[in-house]
Amino acid sequence: MRAFFLAFTLLLPLQAHAQSNDTSNPIIARMAALVEAYNAQDLAAIGAIYSEDAVLFAPGEASILGREAIVQHYSDAIASGSRDVQFMTFDIQSTDTSAVEIGEVVLQAGENRIVTRYMHLWEVVDGQILLTRDMYQVLSVQ
Repeated sequence: MRAFFLAFTLLLPLQAHAQSNDTSNPIIARMAALVEAYNAQDLAAIGAIYSEDAVLFAPGEASILGREAIVQHYSDAIASGSRDVQFMTFDIQSTDTSAVEIGEVVLQAGENRIVTRYMHLWEVVDGQILLTRDMYQVLSVQ
């Protein structure tokens, strides 16, 4: 229970509107960990950031349900040559037990540079801040 309240208090001061990747913010720190895991091709670390019942909404695909399926999605993307992920958080709005984060990701996929915009729902689950809903759209392929 104490861990829940600690995680809960970390979410309270998260009203952010400026473009920032200040990892002293726990949501940005979790996103940075996700990007670091992706770039290291560490599927176990990617999975640890998502809740067991998370949902990923990827463009042009059916909803990807659950941590295992989301990790497979990332595995497939990495195997197809996606790499060098970078992110910028634009906005975070929080409540007592959750936060919505909006930002952009840039990555290389083969010879293409892809820019996406994402919206994440982070929630405190069993004392941890986990990604429970992940939705993104492709803004450009260059």
